Amino acid sequence: MNTKGKTIQSLERGFVILEALSLAESPLFLQAIAQSVKLPKTTVHGLLATLVKLGYVERTGQAYQLGLRLRELSKPLEQRDESIRRHFYPLLKKMAQFSNNTAYLAIQSGADEYLYIDAIEKDNPLTIRSPRGRRESLIDSAIGKIFVSFNPQLQRALRIQGVLTPSIETEIEQIIRQGFALDLEQAEPRLHCLAIPLYMNGELVAVAGLSGANDELTEAKLRHFAQVFLN
Repeated sequence: MNTKGKTIQSLERGFVILEALSLAESPLFLQAIAQSVKLPKTTVHGLLATLVKLGYVERTGQAYQLGLRLRELSKPLEQRDESIRRHFYPLLKKMAQFSNNTAYLAIQSGADEYLYIDAIEKDNPLTIRSPRGRRESLIDSAIGKIFVSFNPQLQRALRIQGVLTPSIETEIEQIIRQGFALDLEQAEPRLHCLAIPLYMNGELVAVAGLSGANDELTEAKLRHFAQVFLN
């Protein structure tokens, strides 16, 4: 649960419960939900009762699962994500072919994370398998730092939280100057990554990235790819 910044506790807890249910392979009982979200059973029971009444959670016997009303909320987002996928598919395919590694497409997910929404894989044993559907921290990777670097409002929020260290601030300045981000074994040993910002109608909507073994995707090669993909 994100406790940084001012939040409405009950609302935050409700969404934490929804996230726990979304990750479950089958309906969950009250005890399991309470253990998953690390909240008292009485608190979870009250929140679940509200979510059931609103249609965002369904009760099956003594267990709970996501409710159908969530589809109404998610439909516009699914349409937007599909529009982004279609628009940037040619670029993603080009990145995968040029690098012989998997190319990734990510969108921002809240104020702390981003979400992978697509990937084009190549049959390279050194590449990372598709992370489609996975969330990552905004400040722990090249892709995340693109979102931060080109969003002044997000930068201000993270500074208030004390998340942006002097080294990250310096890295952000460099990313803004060069127009792309590199991760040279910072996130993981022997792993090099490249990330570039993607715009639609002048707005940053997504980030494209690729990663691979450091002896294959050298810094010089990634910088060359960046110029090719940005032009």
